Amino acid sequence: MTFASGNHRQVGAVARRLHALLEESIAPARAVQILVAESILPTQSNADPGLPLTSAISSMLVPPASSPGSVPGVVAHVAGCEARGRGEMALRLLARQGIQRAQGRTSLGVITVELVVLMVVLAIHAIFVLPQFHEMFDAAGMELPAFTRLVLAMIGPSSPLISIAALALLILLMWRMVPFVFGPLLRPLDRLLLALPLIGAKMRQGNSDRISGWLGSAAVDATSQLTAVEAARAWHRGEALSRACAEVLRAAATGKEIIACLKEARGFDSEFHAALAISDREDALAALRARWRSVGALPEFQSSLTPALVQTGIGIVIAAAVIAMYLPIFKLASLL
Repeated sequence: MTFASGNHRQVGAVARRLHALLEESIAPARAVQILVAESILPTQSNADPGLPLTSAISSMLVPPASSPGSVPGVVAHVAGCEARGRGEMALRLLARQGIQRAQGRTSLGVITVELVVLMVVLAIHAIFVLPQFHEMFDAAGMELPAFTRLVLAMIGPSSPLISIAALALLILLMWRMVPFVFGPLLRPLDRLLLALPLIGAKMRQGNSDRISGWLGSAAVDATSQLTAVEAARAWHRGEALSRACAEVLRAAATGKEIIACLKEARGFDSEFHAALAISDREDALAALRARWRSVGALPEFQSSLTPALVQTGIGIVIAAAVIAMYLPIFKLASLL
């Protein structure tokens, strides 16, 4: 989770509106005034006339209580972009990170709700339904169908699986809701996931896609690059990219060049490292910008494969619970 999620979305919406006005050949200062007149932006009483876009974004950013120093990094990056004539790209960067998922895709929040419903359904079966069948068959001196016994053993009151699943779901919810608490504890998990062939490659690709926009919009000097990494860490706070940027910044704090630290970072893919290795720094940044612009589905457009797999698994579990409930009924009916 980044900043406060609501503020993040608001900043993204304002950035999109500003960019749309700029595409209509409206001057940046005039575009800001239009949004102020529409009450979308607050009054820009302390705005820097030379950096109107930066002032507008700065007036919208609200730092999280746990990290009050995270906003200046984002503002400094936007200011640097605007000063170099790349204000529109900075707006696209913030806007793109805030775009809602494409229609027809399933968000992590929806999957979490589905998992909660699944837990409730399984708990009802485990506490109220299957034990009743077990008592009925015991009283009649009969055995439950084998499949029903298997399901009861897996989700019954004495089974630890329900407790483990509930604990895992609670951890998932806390991970998403309070990332600043769990963030430092997730670094070992990040290393473990990065070591896995498929998951690690996907994480590196997602991190590289997003950081390419931040670095590509910065200047070639080390200070601008450092500011870009700090801004990415703040904007994506609580996510894997933020933790990858934090590792890069810790390495840079020892005196190493920021580019060298990025080249050695394990959280980014080989294509990203190859772009950084280009000797001409302008060409390297152009390659990063090209990657960011050409990516067909940045992380805000979630892959449809993962939700499909999760929903398929949920369907299988529910089907198993229903079959386990009906098999005893069919067996009793066959004896009548």
